[in-house]
Amino acid sequence: MEILKKNYKEWKIYYLDEQKNLLDLGKKLADKEKIEEVQVFKESQRNYVSKIKFNDKYYVLKSPRNEYRIPQRRVGTLFKEGEALVTLKNITKLRNRGLTELVAPLLVAVRRTKGMIKESYIVFEYAEGKDGTENISEMIKLGLRMHELGVYHGDFNPSNFIWTKDGMKIIDTQGKKAWTPFKQRYDFITLDHDNIDDFENYAKHKKDFWYYLAVFTKKYKRLGFVSNIKKWKKKKRDKGWKI
Repeated sequence: MEILKKNYKEWKIYYLDEQKNLLDLGKKLADKEKIEEVQVFKESQRNYVSKIKFNDKYYVLKSPRNEYRIPQRRVGTLFKEGEALVTLKNITKLRNRGLTELVAPLLVAVRRTKGMIKESYIVFEYAEGKDGTENISEMIKLGLRMHELGVYHGDFNPSNFIWTKDGMKIIDTQGKKAWTPFKQRYDFITLDHDNIDDFENYAKHKKDFWYYLAVFTKKYKRLGFVSNIKKWKKKKRDKGWKI
């Protein structure tokens, strides 16, 4: 699969070569035309995620709002491609390498002002099914496959794995490269601290320096004062504070 690019007005639209039919959807997003919305999964100042219908097919539409809502992150996009485009490139590369259980991103639309991202959207294929709660072993296997390919999930919990009629699918990851084993260990620490039964029989990760660093980091983040600071920042951001 190859990623193609189309300039359209103030926008850049990226799409897979086998999904040229979605270029019209990208233009609709750019033009703010009404798109059939079937179900809203999440709508906050941080993120917007919904199930949409286009040309009689279902898709998932996501807008990662935080990267252009928070000033320091918006400035950071001067030097970065942005969450949507990074996700499209990383996941496409991983699917080309055989990890087809990753739900495919199909299209990205990005608008920049003065070099900074002002707005962005990413469209995924739609995977129907239940979360991974009842199939933790399959979830672990896919997590280990991601790690073997040198990447990590970043939010490794059952809600980000969908059990479909075609098997387990992986969602809500950027498929970023793990420069050290820390992020990969942290993936499984997330499960470990969510009280997954018989964890050691599922994940045969090494209990090395990176493992214990991940444990320490997880425990630190759960300290009362740290959690309270995060909650305070989130509350202020939701009220419009640019922090």
